[in-house]
Amino acid sequence: MKDLKKYFETGVTLDVSWRRTQLQALIRMVEENEDALARALHQDLGKTPQEAWLTEIGFVVHEARFVLRHLARWTKKRRVRTPAFLCPASSGVRPMPRGEVLIISPWNYPIQLTLSPLVAALAAGNVVVIKPSEYAPATSEWLARSLPRYLDAQAVEVVQGGPDETSALLKRPFDLIFFTGSAQTARHIARAAAEHLTPTVLELGGKSPCVVAHTQHLRTAARRIAFAKFTNAGQTCVAPDYLLVEPTLKTAFVEHLTQAIVEMFGPENAPVRMARIVNRRHFDRLSALFGHGESVLFGGHRDADALLIAPTLMSVEPSHPVMSEEIFGPLLPILELDSTDPIADALRRISDHPSPLAAYLFSDEAADLRAFDGLLCGGFAHNDALMHLANVHLPFGGVATSGHGASHGFAGFHAFSHWRAELDQSAVVDPDLRYPPYSGRDLRTLKWLM
Repeated sequence: MKDLKKYFETGVTLDVSWRRTQLQALIRMVEENEDALARALHQDLGKTPQEAWLTEIGFVVHEARFVLRHLARWTKKRRVRTPAFLCPASSGVRPMPRGEVLIISPWNYPIQLTLSPLVAALAAGNVVVIKPSEYAPATSEWLARSLPRYLDAQAVEVVQGGPDETSALLKRPFDLIFFTGSAQTARHIARAAAEHLTPTVLELGGKSPCVVAHTQHLRTAARRIAFAKFTNAGQTCVAPDYLLVEPTLKTAFVEHLTQAIVEMFGPENAPVRMARIVNRRHFDRLSALFGHGESVLFGGHRDADALLIAPTLMSVEPSHPVMSEEIFGPLLPILELDSTDPIADALRRISDHPSPLAAYLFSDEAADLRAFDGLLCGGFAHNDALMHLANVHLPFGGVATSGHGASHGFAGFHAFSHWRAELDQSAVVDPDLRYPPYSGRDLRTLKWLM
């Protein structure tokens, strides 16, 4: 492996013009290879060219351009107030690169979730080692081949491979590890990072709830939920994981939802615009969630050879196995809420699970929205789902078991920066008041100044 740290220590990455050049090259790389990227994403996950652009290629370009526009301002030293007892000093905070950082990316959005953190890492002036997922081999190979052609090869390195290669990387003393993936894997990474006291940003997941109550806009809710859930075959960390529906709305809502699914993804048992499950292990895991007393309201078709599971709506009880863990697939369990106070019941049920990465509420009532103010979750959307990720002005991150730290836009730049405190003091003025021994009068004066 390359010794990127030595290159970092030359100071070349401190130059904002170097950072701008890298971001411009990254944008050019993606735009010049849009077709090749779409082919790789189709090969790995069966994504259509439209979905590949919308959720990955276009997403990265949009974020990189946003960061470029704001980079000059973000990298400036920020003045802060100086208390009277330190005057005539001046104080400020300067964003500094952390150094050599490691980005471990997942397979479900292998371009977006590799290049979006890379944008932030380069903008902050770091050198970067990237470990793509071995479960997306076509995109991993493309990244390994293309990144050195466009970016500074002394500052960015791609390491391909599986668990052995990841374990070897984790033995190195990086200055930050940015990981996107499962909580189970995150525990291993956090333990390895602790050996070197390496800080981490962990973008994980969880059971993101979606509540539908007190709304007259059922068709809109259904369309937005269908898109958020079944894009990428449900293999999205912030996809609605389960639905909590007011009983009086359930029948009509399911009708709208099934119609939306057919319009977006194709017929019930032969979806034609559907990404596939990433591999046989995950296909078998999802298939094992059938046959536990659920009522399949729509879908259910499975094709092991094609690794395809059709969008499936299932009515379940809280004890069903599908409610025990994050689904990460195209199964959407639906549970009925208590009709007397559906919002209170929804919050109670949500609290039965660890804090989710996202939570969604579809309701026309202002009181319902206020009731969700105290819900601890990574992100929240009212009358929409998934789309808070599309706003680069918003941070994206989890809380508790759904992760820590944040990315996207300034939040990503912040995560990959060390915020150095700076004090610039005068050498001309040096009052005796600051030094011992202190008289009673000196102490009273210091107390007043502080």
